[in-house]
Amino acid sequence: MKNAPKRPNILRVLRDSVLILMNLAAVILLLLSAKMSVLSPERSVLSSYPNYAFLPLAFINLFFVLYWALRKSVWFLMSLLPLLLCLPEQEAWFPVKLIKEQKKEEKTIKVLTYNTMQFSSYRSHIKQDPNPVIRYLQESEADVLCLQEAGYSFDKKLLEKTTVITALKDYPYHSLEIIQSNKYRTSNLWVFSKYPILKSGRLAYKSRSNASHYCDIKIGQDTLRFINNHLESNKLTKEDMALYKIIVENPDRDNISQVAEKLGRKLGQAARLRAPQAETIAGFIRETPYKLVVCGDFNDIPASYTYRCIKKGLRDAWSQNGRGLGITFHEKFYLFRIDYILHSPELRSYGTKVDHVRYSDHYPVWTYLELP
Repeated sequence: MKNAPKRPNILRVLRDSVLILMNLAAVILLLLSAKMSVLSPERSVLSSYPNYAFLPLAFINLFFVLYWALRKSVWFLMSLLPLLLCLPEQEAWFPVKLIKEQKKEEKTIKVLTYNTMQFSSYRSHIKQDPNPVIRYLQESEADVLCLQEAGYSFDKKLLEKTTVITALKDYPYHSLEIIQSNKYRTSNLWVFSKYPILKSGRLAYKSRSNASHYCDIKIGQDTLRFINNHLESNKLTKEDMALYKIIVENPDRDNISQVAEKLGRKLGQAARLRAPQAETIAGFIRETPYKLVVCGDFNDIPASYTYRCIKKGLRDAWSQNGRGLGITFHEKFYLFRIDYILHSPELRSYGTKVDHVRYSDHYPVWTYLELP
């Protein structure tokens, strides 16, 4: 008598059905988190939120790939194919480089971008007690410094403009764009260069506390255009940071709902303000006759609308040769990469580094650029 066919295990079928549905949900959420930011937050404010969930969703889908592969099931393709579609976002968020490219000595410049938090809150700079940001810049050996929130004070007890210029005397050329000023202090964008600055100016978009500023710098026989940016801030207060810490430490439903509503409202408002700023910068980039270096504090995460808009046609130095998250903002659990160095494809970047010095709420980022 022939053996009767085995009946399917109902519990196993039920388990697999639930897992497949969970896998499908993870795939849909991954694609939304990765691709929804192609929409401007001005058209749909919801497009500014999903991208924050990209990394955890990518790891969940990677888990499903490994799970189904170990079971030798074709269902592993359900997550693998979307992960492949999301490789550009993965490169922006978390580049993985097995080989570290080395610095070349010829035809290279070192570029540094740094949100200085007003030179550590306008701290004075004297020989006995140097300002830590200025001392860091003096020792950086960079050829071009692109600084944001680089303000000075009119109080002689604090950091004065002449003190900054004198301390950075190794940079004979500089261009200053004052964003805000009162009788006590300023907030600026500031570019210092070891090479001649031929021309500079401010990009035309409206903002009370943010701006973008370009400098055309003559390096050898070539001219590079640097665009130094400080885009609209999310304006998260210490109280907002404390709320964010609460949901990290105590993630219950009521806390998450309350905090997500408040933070989401601020993030959405800021994203809508950044969108036209990013579009103005992108338009200026398209009209630029020179090779470009676009850097600064974008106040937005990798693969966001802001990032996509500005980066189009350029390369991200961190994605090209960095490793890992490259976190540049490190204040109160709010840990993201929001400072960037982008460049024309004709330039090659290498040795990109986020320097973990805590003189500001941002870390400085620098890279070497090989000139063609």
